[in-house]
Amino acid sequence: MPVTEIGCMGVKPGLDVMDDTTEAGQILTRAYKTVITASGGPYGAYWGVEIEANANADDETDVRDVRPTDPQRLWAFFDFDSVEHHEKFANGPGRDAVKDLPKILTHSEFSKHVVVAPFPPLVLLSPVTEVMLAYFPSDISRTGKDAASARFERFVDVALNQCAAAKGVACGWGLETDFPIRGAEAESGSLAEAEAGPKPGRRKGALFTAFIGWPSIAAHMAFQRTGVFKENVHLITGMEGVVSIVMFHVRCRGMVREEGMRTE
Repeated sequence: MPVTEIGCMGVKPGLDVMDDTTEAGQILTRAYKTVITASGGPYGAYWGVEIEANANADDETDVRDVRPTDPQRLWAFFDFDSVEHHEKFANGPGRDAVKDLPKILTHSEFSKHVVVAPFPPLVLLSPVTEVMLAYFPSDISRTGKDAASARFERFVDVALNQCAAAKGVACGWGLETDFPIRGAEAESGSLAEAEAGPKPGRRKGALFTAFIGWPSIAAHMAFQRTGVFKENVHLITGMEGVVSIVMFHVRCRGMVREEGMRTE
């Protein structure tokens, strides 16, 4: 079953890992280029830092509408044919490919897998991607998952699809049920969250995630001020059993393996 590895890592203070004119940026790009070209590696790789963590440095970011996070987080997504495919690569060529990342990253918050549709999640290559993380109890039932998915799909139909600026959406559930839960319960009518940093003993749960493409953060924030958003956001915030909802933005870079997906 095709999966996307999703990982979150802390960035060392003062480093711009998205700028290839810096040593840190060169280390990161070289590592992921090695990953995408190595034998048996993923066939898609996307990475970016939370824009909210560096809002003041981005002239496209309306800092009045986003809440900063600190420390800076790097998110990475890799497309594999299966979990087994990922594990085989990670325990082989992948280990050497990322050997220099500790020079620029402080820690790994987690590395897990999600199954999203459509696949691969090329929406991550949008100019800006809104990432929504909705956490649920680890023992959520299949019926509960289906109900939550249906509510989000309804939101896409009656609200998001009415916004000409939206560039696409991919969504789905995590395979694991022990994602570290980030943030408190979402405020009514808002999908923003400002919790920062890994915490020992953090609660864990199941994850429903969505990636939504936008031309800019300003376009997304403008959508959140519309009546159609305000009238329908309850479809997300009111999902039964939801423990926490987190939203942030990334501006991903990406690489795709030339030979494409393997299906053996």
